[in-house]
Amino acid sequence: MKNKKKNIDKKKIIKIISFIAVIVVILLLVWFLYLYPRRVFKDNEQKLNEAGERYYEINSSRLPKEEGRVISVTLNTLVKQDYLDGLYEAYGNKLCDLEESNVKAINKDGEYQYYTYLKCGNFESDVDHEGPEITLNGSTDMSISRGDQYNEPGVKSVVDNVDGKMNVENVTIKGEVDTSTVGTYDITYTARDSLDNRTTVTRTVKVEESLSKIVKEATKDTNGYYVGNVTDNYIMFSNMLFRIVRVNDDDSVVIVSNDALANVDYTNEGRFAGSSLDSWLNDYFYNLLEPEYQDLIKSSSWCDDVVSEGEVSSVTKCSRETAKRKVGILSLQDYNLSYDGMVSYLDKSNLSWYSNFANDNNAWAITSVAAYPGSLAATSQDSLLNVVPAITLKDSVAILDGDGSFTDPYIILEKSKARRSSELNKRQIGEYVEYSGYTFRISNILDDGTTEVIMNSALQSDGMQVNISYTNGNKKKVYNPNQEGNIGYKIKNDMIRYINTGLFVNKKISVPIYDEKITYKGKHDTKDYSLLITIPSTFDIFSARGSGSTDTGYWLIDSSREDNIKAVVRSSGTLTYSSANDTITAGVKIKAYFDKDVIIEEGSGTLDDPYTLVD
Repeated sequence: MKNKKKNIDKKKIIKIISFIAVIVVILLLVWFLYLYPRRVFKDNEQKLNEAGERYYEINSSRLPKEEGRVISVTLNTLVKQDYLDGLYEAYGNKLCDLEESNVKAINKDGEYQYYTYLKCGNFESDVDHEGPEITLNGSTDMSISRGDQYNEPGVKSVVDNVDGKMNVENVTIKGEVDTSTVGTYDITYTARDSLDNRTTVTRTVKVEESLSKIVKEATKDTNGYYVGNVTDNYIMFSNMLFRIVRVNDDDSVVIVSNDALANVDYTNEGRFAGSSLDSWLNDYFYNLLEPEYQDLIKSSSWCDDVVSEGEVSSVTKCSRETAKRKVGILSLQDYNLSYDGMVSYLDKSNLSWYSNFANDNNAWAITSVAAYPGSLAATSQDSLLNVVPAITLKDSVAILDGDGSFTDPYIILEKSKARRSSELNKRQIGEYVEYSGYTFRISNILDDGTTEVIMNSALQSDGMQVNISYTNGNKKKVYNPNQEGNIGYKIKNDMIRYINTGLFVNKKISVPIYDEKITYKGKHDTKDYSLLITIPSTFDIFSARGSGSTDTGYWLIDSSREDNIKAVVRSSGTLTYSSANDTITAGVKIKAYFDKDVIIEEGSGTLDDPYTLVD
């Protein structure tokens, strides 16, 4: 019995000790986590107050003479002018907020009163430091049509947490809206309370104009078509430069890519629908467009009638159209209606497909190297020629900015800006990236987070294009990174001398090997390799030679077993089949994949201001 009582007493003692220990721990936590940091904060607050009063005593001429006027000195100024050392949070060397912390002096009844506000970590002074709340009449985002009058909606109310309801007439309104010029304008509204705490809110006003209206005004004398060598019909669409072609009767607007984007065969029996071009444009290209731009596209019919050789320079009416498609290509009719008898802005130096067919079931292609129509040719449908996609925009599309020039094209959607230190794989297809002295273009964002890019111009050394050739004798000249003398081997092992690859990752690459001709839907095998760098396919977006390119020709990865045929982009921009003997040389445009963790350092993703990356 006695032992039992002793055991009970021990248990009670242990419980009491445990309880006391818990209380001690709690008290210590309260002390270390709240009481001591608050004590440090109050000491800092007192130091700031004393430094502020000394500042105003020495700089008494700065004190406000008018009743109710307020001046302020920040902690940053007091530290820089040696009125006190920096104030720090408890348990560390983190400075208190230098800009928001301040000491204010206000003239009240001829005497000066001081208000000290310190912000330090999780603590801040119990002094009014918040500006009044401004409520605007109407929306903070407004849109008006060019030429309409802008009526300032004004301010609905201003309420301060200390001063209460304030006079809206005391709000300062700054900014102007030029309704004669398309663009985005900011109107700012600023209010201050009795302690000079300030609040500013902004109203954004967009002056827009219907795209169809602009095109109608510009083409009122030319049946809705831009004609001749016009220079004011450029428009940005999903990070790609397009040209405006025409306005339709329903106010929809047709645009066409300014540059060839790939080289693709036509390959169909006399119809656009179901052709290789149709598939490339609507199953591949369309899905690479940003979703917000896809929403602006109107499905429409595209001409694919039969035009005889004697009609090519005169035909202006279409006798047969496709079923509705999101993306198409222009017709000879479009070219003829854009031609002023001497020139057209649609003139290209390289062969491009048009939607019409010839009597022999070949498809028409055109270039303006020679005088029109001498440059027109009915071309075999399995040829690989430039593709310049055409798109019909809805009648609701409006211009937000730009003047339609090459350097300032029309903008129809606001582009989300990349923040510093944001991930590259959160950006958009078509944007530009500067890396290792070269400009690349984003061609895809893969599911694994890597960013596929294609070089905008060929590799160079000492200002000259680096050219390579197959030098593997009589062996098959199919792209093979493991075969010495093969261009695939040279790209894998030698081209890294000309470019930094530190931010690239190895990727499984499938090399297409065709049975006969290289065609978009052609039968082919693939050979897989894990590579750090490679070259694009003729069917990749941005693989074609751009209008501003200085490349003198470059290799593509596509191969055929028939006569060792390879695809080569020539200096004219036309892709040719070449029997790849050891004497044929061409340049190298790198295709690679940036690591998923690559970060943007700066830039806006345009050709003039490409993204730069954090190494």
